[in-house]
Amino acid sequence: MRSWDVLNRYLEENKIRYISALGFFVLLFILIVYIPFVQRKDVYKEFILDRLRSSTDLDIKVADSDLYLLPFPGIELNQIEIRKDNVLIAVSDKVDIDISWFGLIKRMIEIRDISINGGSLHLERRKDGSFDIVEYLNGKKKETEQKSNVKELLDDVNSKIGFSTEDFLAVSLKNIEIDNFTLVYNEQNHEKKYIVYFKKSQVSVSFYGKDVDLLFQGRIDDQPIDLEMTGGLQNFPINWEKLQFSAILKTEELSLSLLREIFNIFPAGDFSKTKLSGRTEVVKEEGTIFKFKVRNQVKDLAYKGGLPFGNIRLNVDFDLDLINKKVAFPFIEAVWEGVAKATAKGSVNWKNRSLGQFDIKADYGDYHNLLKLGKLFHVREDLFDPNSPPGIFYFTGELNNIFAFKHRFAHIKMEAKYVDPLLSIPNFHAYIYNGEILGKAKIYPDIPKIEVEGDAHRLQVDKVLLPYLSEKIMEGELSSWFSFETQIRNHSRDSVTELFANMKGIGNITIKNGELVGYANFMVPVLNTLGKIIAFKGVDGRELKFETLRSDVKISGNEMYFPNMKLEIADSGMDVDGKGTVGFDQKIDMRLHLRLGGKIIGKGLQIPIIYAGTFGKSIPYVDPIWLGSVYTGMTLLGPYLIVVGGPYAGGVAGSVIGEYVRDLWDGVTGLFGGSSSDSDKKQKEK
Repeated sequence: MRSWDVLNRYLEENKIRYISALGFFVLLFILIVYIPFVQRKDVYKEFILDRLRSSTDLDIKVADSDLYLLPFPGIELNQIEIRKDNVLIAVSDKVDIDISWFGLIKRMIEIRDISINGGSLHLERRKDGSFDIVEYLNGKKKETEQKSNVKELLDDVNSKIGFSTEDFLAVSLKNIEIDNFTLVYNEQNHEKKYIVYFKKSQVSVSFYGKDVDLLFQGRIDDQPIDLEMTGGLQNFPINWEKLQFSAILKTEELSLSLLREIFNIFPAGDFSKTKLSGRTEVVKEEGTIFKFKVRNQVKDLAYKGGLPFGNIRLNVDFDLDLINKKVAFPFIEAVWEGVAKATAKGSVNWKNRSLGQFDIKADYGDYHNLLKLGKLFHVREDLFDPNSPPGIFYFTGELNNIFAFKHRFAHIKMEAKYVDPLLSIPNFHAYIYNGEILGKAKIYPDIPKIEVEGDAHRLQVDKVLLPYLSEKIMEGELSSWFSFETQIRNHSRDSVTELFANMKGIGNITIKNGELVGYANFMVPVLNTLGKIIAFKGVDGRELKFETLRSDVKISGNEMYFPNMKLEIADSGMDVDGKGTVGFDQKIDMRLHLRLGGKIIGKGLQIPIIYAGTFGKSIPYVDPIWLGSVYTGMTLLGPYLIVVGGPYAGGVAGSVIGEYVRDLWDGVTGLFGGSSSDSDKKQKEK
């Protein structure tokens, strides 16, 4: 405290001295600088304009101008026209130029700040790489100037204008502000036109000239963009490892039509209506890595000629190393509301042959929509060297709640490898309907074509059939072996319908401890027809439980063929065999034989049941030929089988006559133990 008291007392005692010294310097400034400056205002104004013209080698015409002194000396220019070799290259409504006090005293122009408000510039790049610069005065009418003779090559445009990056710093320029200014840029090579509107833009250099800040708020082709950037300045050539900068790009409903040259690499897509909203950050520190943080929303993707789809939130962090040709993805999150939600991490390097590895986890996903999205980003073939080997990409996946082929899988664990054009899955383990499926698969996304082989265990068969049928027809535990392939040939049709229509394969099914209900309960027509003349043990028609249902399966021509179906009915002494087809288009053609127990009766009495027409709509019925044969059999053969007794004799006889009508003598001999040649059997199967 004593030190402070001493200092305070000293200042009070010497206050008058400091005030006097300050007043002296102010008076000196007024007498030496301000009064001469005001008196020679026009001279200074012409001096500044002359130095600007000579330093930039440009012809600058000003309709009106004014000089100001505080807080920094400078000049305000109104209605400016800037020409190069008699060609008008720029105009502006207003330009403020601040200059340095020390430069003014030394009779040198050291530009401190430039502020541009209003104006427009038309810049055109020709097919030979040269530029034509033509101005639209105030954006209202086109200036009719001679355009032919000024060509500025991109490589030496700085030298011809006479204002390079080094000159920018040499003249001590610290700040440029551009507001309400329009740049129109034409590209003759690609017949492109860009309109850039500078609503509020600024470039500023730090006091010591080591850092630069950039701000752009405006529109490009009517698309709003907000860009902030800061970085360290370097002399040319730039040392990429020492380069440091950071940038933030903010967009709101930005149309990807602005990036049409980039998205032309995806020939199937139409991104003219696609909108991008969000924030992208880029940070480069010393070294070779560019760190990106992307937080964006993408919506209204579309195929050419198709309707827009998709509203996807994409959050990605990735580190790009161009020197070592590697990109690492420590964090990826994608959410397509109602369609998919997934996270991933991985890396890709392309130093020799492209090699990638990704670990994917999904909360839910729709395979068909994801396939549709993936095909949208199929890259043009001509961009790749046909002699270079294709890239190799490895994937591991833990996928929950995945919808595919009208089924929802609770969990899928898989490994995959992609080498264009094949995605091979050497193993997958899927949990669905209280059971599981183990297998392997091959997918050709470009066709697309799928090949799958595997085993299913303990699946609830009613849930397996539910997506394809309007009512429940069966319950039980399904186990199966299967091998099939399919592809999409007609892309205008529903993808699931097309995949079933082109499916080919083989397999077998076993259903245990099940029950036939509704349309599949074939005992209903049997009881309605024969219930009064034949007593069926343990069967009342309301339910039909069975121990085992087995059959091989062949898939082809949009239908499943069951050549050897066997059904064992619980506690009834009856069994069923049959064969026929069930189509994916709901068509059915099945013939079943219900056999009663007994060495003679079970072999002789078989009730034929026919399913024909449309599944679920056509009523199953007992073969009318067999029914007609029952009466004939009772009349002709009944007396010989009277020992069997009552209706069973007629049933056996009817079976015999019915088979005789259908298959002549082969049927009768076959029913009663007769033999027929292998060639006859093969012919009969056909």
